Amino acid sequence: MACKIPGEEKTMRLRARLVVALFSVVLLQSHLCAQNQPTDASTVQMRAVSLRVLQSKLALSASEGGTPDELAFLCGLTVISGYVIDNNSNDMILFGRVDPQRPRLHVEDLAVALRNAWFKYAKQQGHTIYYADPGCSIDPDPAVIQELRNAAKTMLQGEVEESALKNWGDVCGRPQTVRTMGIPAATHFAKVMVDADYYMKRLVDGSESLGLEGLTSLLDMTMTQAKEEILQSGKTSIPVESMNRFWFYPGQNRYAEDAGVVEIEKCPVVLLTELEHLAKDRITGTGRVNPLAQNFARSFSTSYNQVAEKRPLYYELEGLFRAVALAKIAKFKSVGVDFKCLLEHLPLVQTDVPPTLPGLSNARQFEHRWDVPNGYKIVRLCLPSCGGVDIGINVTASSFHHDQTGRLLRMKQALLSARSSSEALYWDFVLKTPYQPEQ
Repeated sequence: MACKIPGEEKTMRLRARLVVALFSVVLLQSHLCAQNQPTDASTVQMRAVSLRVLQSKLALSASEGGTPDELAFLCGLTVISGYVIDNNSNDMILFGRVDPQRPRLHVEDLAVALRNAWFKYAKQQGHTIYYADPGCSIDPDPAVIQELRNAAKTMLQGEVEESALKNWGDVCGRPQTVRTMGIPAATHFAKVMVDADYYMKRLVDGSESLGLEGLTSLLDMTMTQAKEEILQSGKTSIPVESMNRFWFYPGQNRYAEDAGVVEIEKCPVVLLTELEHLAKDRITGTGRVNPLAQNFARSFSTSYNQVAEKRPLYYELEGLFRAVALAKIAKFKSVGVDFKCLLEHLPLVQTDVPPTLPGLSNARQFEHRWDVPNGYKIVRLCLPSCGGVDIGINVTASSFHHDQTGRLLRMKQALLSARSSSEALYWDFVLKTPYQPEQ
């Protein structure tokens, strides 16, 4: 069968669209609490989780009508760092960290990532299978964009009155369609993506601020530049209409491997942007970027960990990226491990993800008056605004490098030696060499 991967749905996009200047629209990842910190300069503790035993216990708990927290939350793991293959017990053993500052991982998110990688959610039409990476988007109706254009023209023709701003806000607040790609909509996985998307709109348009130095909203950056230009020359180079899309995308992934062990060295989440325009009844990309929007995207990417510290929702988003990376690696490597429970039998908790969300709006205003011959001149600037995720991780041979230091083999030995029995669900182990996992 042919497998078609549409380009637009291949990536997992966290979108925010922004129309700036006189009109702006935004559309738009316990137990080691003490032990997780190095006990000295050359040791650190980590946690291992047996997927074979985990699946066995999940199947048993499902038949008994409940899932204990230690199973539902992946035995307390907050960061997946990689896996070890234990051929003696036909087991894939996850290893990672338990960081009290991060939310616990959900086992069903791992199940969703595996099902996506194994094409369980792909759709077949005739002889073609259509696959999409996990993703989401919150999209306004193109007709709303056109109405905002008309409202902007009205504001350009005279004073920006409260009624005009109210009309702008009313139009912006109309429901926007929530789309989920590649996975079921009513899942925790989807909710994390949508919530992260929705909050991103607030950061982009300045209606929310995290108080982080160097992370300024696009709306505020635009207003600052426009004010400076107006004070210097009486006019601004800011276009009357500029619409930007923002989405979260995988940065450069890097994996280390040795015999039977793979470590996710790097799995960063970065923010990308592109200028868009309204063509008839469709919003399409232009292949160009707004320099200010690009500055915001770079600042967010650089500050991602600080943002996540303030809003742990973005740690959860990063966790989804790592789950997708792990699933894609396992599929690429053909690990030969039985994932039947996670792939087919684990029930997913029905999570409320609304089909629509209200658009968001924010506004900035600036007025400057100065004397000119025979009178005075006034310039008024109004910047109202209103409101995807992209984990399109591709695993190829070039994504891996062979660890030639022996570190991964020592990690594997430490992990397997610390296991009390072949039926242990999870356990902690100590690395005797310096270990600095990707943050």
